[in-house]
Order: sequence, then C-alpha cells, then structure tokens
Amino acid sequence: MNTLQKILCFSPWLLLCVILLVAFWIRIQGVPNIPEGQFTGNDPYLYYWQAQIVSENGWLPARDMHRWLPFGRDLGQTLNAYSYAIAYMHKVITLIFRNVSLYQVALFAPVVCFLLGLGILCFFLYRNFGLLFSSIVGVLLATLPGIVERSAAGFSDRDSWCLMLGILAVTTYLTSLQTQRPRSRLLWTLASGFTVFLGGISWEGFGVFLSIILCVELWRFLTSEKEERLRLYLLWVCTFVPTLYLASPAYRSGEGFTTHLFAFVLMPPLVLLGIRALRHVLITKSSLVNTFRPHARNLSLGLTLASFALALGYVLMQFDTFVITTVPLSQNQLMQTVGELNVPDYRYWVFRYGSLFFLGSLGFMSVSIRLWKNSGTVLAVFIFLFMLTTFFQARLETLLGASGGSILFFASLGGMSLVLIFIAWRQREAPKQELVYIAMAVWFLLWVSLSRDAKRYDFFIGLPIAFFTTELIHRVGLSVTERLKSAQFLGANFRERLPLRVIKVGIAVVIVASVMYWRPAGEHAKRSVFAATEMRQAKPGDSPVAKAFAWMKTELPHTVVVTARWGFGSQLNVLGGVKTVIDQDHYIQHWIHLYNTHIRDATDVRDALEFLKTHGATHLMLTQSQPPEVFLEGELSEAFVPVYPQENFTKAGVKVWEIHYPLDIQSNSKYLATEP
Repeated sequence: MNTLQKILCFSPWLLLCVILLVAFWIRIQGVPNIPEGQFTGNDPYLYYWQAQIVSENGWLPARDMHRWLPFGRDLGQTLNAYSYAIAYMHKVITLIFRNVSLYQVALFAPVVCFLLGLGILCFFLYRNFGLLFSSIVGVLLATLPGIVERSAAGFSDRDSWCLMLGILAVTTYLTSLQTQRPRSRLLWTLASGFTVFLGGISWEGFGVFLSIILCVELWRFLTSEKEERLRLYLLWVCTFVPTLYLASPAYRSGEGFTTHLFAFVLMPPLVLLGIRALRHVLITKSSLVNTFRPHARNLSLGLTLASFALALGYVLMQFDTFVITTVPLSQNQLMQTVGELNVPDYRYWVFRYGSLFFLGSLGFMSVSIRLWKNSGTVLAVFIFLFMLTTFFQARLETLLGASGGSILFFASLGGMSLVLIFIAWRQREAPKQELVYIAMAVWFLLWVSLSRDAKRYDFFIGLPIAFFTTELIHRVGLSVTERLKSAQFLGANFRERLPLRVIKVGIAVVIVASVMYWRPAGEHAKRSVFAATEMRQAKPGDSPVAKAFAWMKTELPHTVVVTARWGFGSQLNVLGGVKTVIDQDHYIQHWIHLYNTHIRDATDVRDALEFLKTHGATHLMLTQSQPPEVFLEGELSEAFVPVYPQENFTKAGVKVWEIHYPLDIQSNSKYLATEP
C-alpha cells in the first residue's frame, strides 16, 4: 500500500477527529465565565448533588432527607442513572488522574456525552451514506446554536447523556437489522436493548427514542409477508422491559411525572411483540393457515390499526391526568412560569437553527417523493402542513386562530401517520437504506411535535433536521453533477475528464458554508460560540445570592432548613450546604403554590409561621429589595430575626432571617397537603 492509499484509508478518521475537535472547542468556550463550583442551570445542581451522595455512599438512599422536608424526596420515583454515571466515571478517572474532582467531571460531562454521541452517529452514517454525507451532518450538529446551548460545558443536565443513549440505541438496532452474520446480529441487538435500559432509568422521556425503534419494527411488520427476527426482537424486549420493571419503582407504581411510564415505555414493545407473535401463529401454525397466509399484510394492517385504536382510547380515558404528569400538556399555573415550557416562535427557530429547520423539512419532503413516488407526494403535502403548524405556528394562528392551528397540526400528524401506514402496507420492494430514513422521519416527527409546545425539547430535533438538510444538499450536488455529465455544450473529451466527484464535494462545501455564514440563509455558525458563552449564564454567578450561599456554607450548620423560592432549591443544597423545603424538581407542586401564597405573597404572618413550622424551616431567604410588609409589622414580627447581611440589612437585595417561633405557633397538616 503506497502513501496516498494509506492517507485515503485514514482520511475518514482524521476528518471525524477534526469535526469532534471543533465541536469540543466550541462547547468549552464558556468555562472561564463559570465561577468555581457553579453551573449554568438549576437542574445541574440536582444531578451534582446526587452524584456527591453516590460518590460518598455508593448509592442513593430511598429518600433524600435534605429536601422537600418534612417528607423528603422519594428517590424511588426518580430516574437517576445520570448521577450514578457521573459519580462512577469520576472514580474511574481518578484511578489515572488523581487531581480531577467530581465537580470537573460534572462540568464537562455534557460535552463528552455529546461528542461520543456525535462520533457514533457520524460513523454509522459513514457506513451507510459515505464520508461526505456523514461529515456534513457532523459539521451541522457541531455548530448549531440550538444544540450547542444544552451540550456546552457547565450545562450539566442529562440532555446530552440522553441524546447519546438515544443515538446509540437507534443506531445499534439499525445496525443489527443490516448485519447478516447471526452472532453480530445478536450482539448488536443486545447492545441496543441494554442502551434502552440505561435510557429508561435515566429519563422519563426516553420512551420517545424507544418509539423510533418500535416504528422501524412496525414498518418491517407491515412490509413483510412472514415473520423474521421474531426471536431477536423477543430478546431485545427482554433486555429492558423486565429489567426496568424490577429496577425502578417508577415503572411499577409511578406517581406524578412517572404515572404513565409503564403504559408509555413498557407496554408498546410488549403490544408489538404480541401482534407479531399472533400473526406468526395465524399464518404458520393455526388451523386457518390457508386462510390467513395469503392475506398476511392485511392481517398486519388490521392488527396495527386495532392497536392504535386501543392506544388512542387509553390516552382519551387518561387525558385529565396528563395535565399534571405530561409536561408539554401542562396548563397549571406553576408550569406556565417555567420558561423552558414556553411555545417557541419563528424568531426562536431562526436564531437557534438558522435555515436548517426549513431546509430539513424540504429534505424530508424530497426524500418522501424520491422513495415512494405518488404516495410520497401525498406525504410531502402533509409534511408541508406539519412544517407550517410547528415552525410557523404563531404566524399561522394569527390567520386561523389557536384552535384552527391545532386542528390543522393534528390533522397533518394524523395524515402523515395514515399515509406512512398505507405506504408500508403497499410496499413491494424496499428502497436502499429505507429503514434509516424511516427512523429519521419518526425522530423528526416525534421531537418536533413535542418542541412545538415546549422549547425544552428542541435540543433533540437537531439530528433529524441536520440529516434531512444533508440529504437535500446531497441531492442538489448529484443533480448538478448529472447535468454537467450530460451537458451538450461541453465536449465529449472534456466531459470524460471532468472531475465530477470533486465538483460534487465543492458544491456541497459551498452550500454548507452559505448555510452557516450567509445572513439570508441564517448564518447559524456565527452564533455557535455565543451559544456556549452567553445563552446560558452561570447561576447564581458573581451575585449577592452567591455571597449569601457562601455565608451559609461557612456560618450555618448543615442541619438547618432554609426556605426560599423553588429555583434556589438545589443551589442551596450544593452551594449553601443546607436543607430545603422546595426546589426545581417540582416533586410536590402544591407545596410550591403554598409557599407562593403564604411566604412570597404573604398577607398573614401567622399563616406564614405555621407553614414554615410545619415544614421544619429554621431560616427564611428572600431576594426582593424589601420583604413583604407582613414580616415587618404585627405582633409576631419579632419571630423573624435578621442574620444576613449583618450590615445594611434593610437595603440588601438578599436577606436571611432566623425563625424564632412563638409558643402558640403549631404545625398544621393543611400545609402538608400534596394537592388542592
């Protein structure tokens, strides 16, 4: 092998390394702006807090008695794999690098997780679509501000961890379907199932990634005349369904946000297994084999539609509970104050994704027409309506009204589902890489649907819009090179010597550069570093609140209970070293309502003291320029003793009182009610 051949063999790996280095460099730019011990969000403090407990004790207790007092936080209803991953990764790293702290591991965990997921994705796409395709997807994902913001160092939430597991689960399952060797199929199937298990004990929303795999299997079920890989699918289901059920009480008896985990995560794969097994029996082993075998596809269609009808019936029967347990549907007062659950508008999409949200939709439409011809054209119409009702939602609703926009959205979603089912039912010859396109299409539809009503989920739409944008760029490049190849104005000898591959690469580079840096195309790359440094600021930063936390850490015993606004909860645990009553976990939403009523908006000092007494509070922290008048006047005002700051207390922006309860103040069980 000569030198040139060796370089060409290693070029995919070199290019992948360059993309990963660029992604890494962008995501660590904000680190100098983060004070030691702090993060750029509220939830990262919770996972760091839990990682500290795991690091010290080896596991989490059944209840966290440092918060949500006096009951404590029931950790059996939480999914804490990310905290365990941080803690044990720190233990592994310190075997080699002893000076690395747990905080440093948590700080850089989102970057590392994102890079691992990106590397896995690029390698998978390289194996399926080639180096140019995978490189474009990698570059786009590395630079999109909407992806950078939640995967940058300091935003130590579990988003990047879950994205990495989602990519790994889907790509390993697709690889198992593509592999011909039985042993390799078995290993890839087990890898996917184990990854789904990890995702299932990491986040309540991981069922969306699971749904992508189930839709791929459902597509195979509808397009096949007989059952294939049923045993492997059974093995895949057995790797996570029973293990999740046994590993976490949330799957056995979910409460609050985990109420529907069993129904939405464990039941769908079992139902699909059931209808697949039923069809297999009916077309191979029953006494009516000759009746059912010629109509295997019709049988598949009937079983699928019946399953969807049952699922829809369950959703309608349980719809009232989704108001509390399903975040995108939450309309209660507390959830409306959470900025991440706000509805995104057109400017939001442009700022975070440039023109890719639009180009990705066009790429999705183009793929549909190319793969499925006339049926794909009908599908493309519904995709266009879906795009209008999601990315252009606010502008469309000015014409149709909120109800009209919602009706059109659900109509487009339902239309796409029915058309895809029809295409699968009528499919006779599978186009190349069809299952990969199906997986990306479902990924796009599910996460964009969730992001339509809650900004929280748009982080996960980056992959499919980058994929379909790359598909569009790839097709444009092919079209131009084909036209050049057959252009009559070029001489035959010149056309033969024309470096079409180089031209195709050049066209792709020009288009990608335009998308990234040209203002009319969104110039999203110019905001990449800004996303890592400015879109998420350190909390609490160099502020009076941070100074108050530092004072608590040094001056107050760790047994004190400080009551404060819910957003400060886990920060008080980590930075203040104290116990708390409420926090951003929103475990008992009614307690936050009671705090707002009796403390933040206090009108009666006795009610305030009874609430604080019931929850065992020893201190109260408020951040208003002045506390409510109820704490300054009245016969019980002496119960609140100012302790911080010791100078200029009246004018301080952050105030801490020690509470000396009068003898006639007693606990009242009404302040422990978990619902109105």
